[in-house]
Amino acid sequence: MRTIVARRLCTVAFIAIATSSSAKAATSYDVQAFGQQLSIPQNSASGYVLARHYITPMQACGYTRCDVMSVTYFSGTGAISSGPIITTNVSGISTRLLINGNVFSSPISFTQPIEVQLLSNGKPNLGGSLQGGVSGTLFYYNIDTRSSKTYIYMSGTITPIAGTCSVPSQTVKLPNTMLNKLDRVGSTAGLKNFQIQVNNCPKGYNRIGYLLEPVGGVIENAPGVLPLTGGSTASGVKIQITDDKGQPATMETSIQVDDYRKETGGSYAIPMQASYIRTGSTATPGTVNGALNVLLDYQ
Repeated sequence: MRTIVARRLCTVAFIAIATSSSAKAATSYDVQAFGQQLSIPQNSASGYVLARHYITPMQACGYTRCDVMSVTYFSGTGAISSGPIITTNVSGISTRLLINGNVFSSPISFTQPIEVQLLSNGKPNLGGSLQGGVSGTLFYYNIDTRSSKTYIYMSGTITPIAGTCSVPSQTVKLPNTMLNKLDRVGSTAGLKNFQIQVNNCPKGYNRIGYLLEPVGGVIENAPGVLPLTGGSTASGVKIQITDDKGQPATMETSIQVDDYRKETGGSYAIPMQASYIRTGSTATPGTVNGALNVLLDYQ
């Protein structure tokens, strides 16, 4: 299970042509991840994601699609590592690279940003600089693509902060809806407003982010739509999550809690909406269930 708190996991239950790389001379790309002062929870269980940095295909290989052939890992001291989780030179902090949401295992292409994570490894977080090696000139990841090499460095100073936010679990019950209101694929009905609560955030963090993770995974080409979970008996209908303006929610990308203030901390409510959405050319009535994990990260 992918959890955080400094990811704190809560579950919200809901009831009711990419461009291919053309041949070019091999070149290299140097990418800096993080690169600022990072405030990280002082105490968190091993494996919790503490912070995230995203790298676009253009930054990684100069194209809208990168074809990855291999990934080589290095620890913060510059020693080669077996990966995929590697130690930094900051006590208590490890790092992991995700491509299309997974660690690298075989040649793969990506058109969406890849993610560099900082994770707790269960040791005391003593803070310090992430820069690899004594001089900060060593990289953590060497990505070989079909047309280039990408070197990922990490920089920034980690400051431990005592305490994290809390996110309570909740159940959102959508109203009963007649199937004939969902008369075509993409039509919605049964709108329900709800809020994601981010409570008791301590002061001192530079940024707090939340990430929405559908239970069952992201459905391709279906923005904001949740897979059906246990107990669902309807077909051709799912639940869609949107922001308070009706735009499909962004999944599996960290979004800043805008109202958080480093000087004061506090509690915050993120307004959201849920509704039924017709997803199949044929549909049958019944129960529609979905679930969403809310994950927090800190910088």
